[in-house]
Amino acid sequence: MTLSNNMESIINDAPEPKIGRSPATENPPDGPAATPAEQAVVDRASLERELLDEMMSWFTRDRGGVFKSFHRHALSLVHLNVLTALEAQGPLSMRRLAEEMDVSDASATGIVDRMEKRSLVERRHDTADRRVVLVYPTDAGAQVFANMAAHRREALTRVLSELSEPEMVALLTGIRAMQVARHKVLASNSWPSALPEQETQPRT
Repeated sequence: MTLSNNMESIINDAPEPKIGRSPATENPPDGPAATPAEQAVVDRASLERELLDEMMSWFTRDRGGVFKSFHRHALSLVHLNVLTALEAQGPLSMRRLAEEMDVSDASATGIVDRMEKRSLVERRHDTADRRVVLVYPTDAGAQVFANMAAHRREALTRVLSELSEPEMVALLTGIRAMQVARHKVLASNSWPSALPEQETQPRT
């Protein structure tokens, strides 16, 4: 199954969006009516909750297609982690790469050995210091993300073809507003730095 076919199944299985006021605002309980300020807080909270529900439902469905794409290319998450680090930061020394992956130098060496055998990365001596070995992505390694981006763009193009021009304008406005908000959150250092650690049960 291609990513495009997977996206088609996602589109067909997606529930109809439920836009509107929360039940609390549609059927207010007996008592004093909410002030405009209180109503605005309730409406915003309800709208935010509906937006998050819609966005997260897409992420959950999309994740399956992404993992299938990884499997089809026989790429492990560790390999993708290495390629992502190299794409974001450029060539890295073995020690720096081990730090990025939070593994030992020996583990990083083994990972790079396996990726080098598959022609995803290559090692070169630093021209400024021949004692330092740098890890570079090969053309094949860089092509991994290019292929994924092309598949995703094709799938999203099919989705956008179902929208009217006013809907696309509204979507573009919203996405750009989210980008601005995201940069503000990143600048304030309030972005979650890592996922919460999972508690593990001792093996029996």
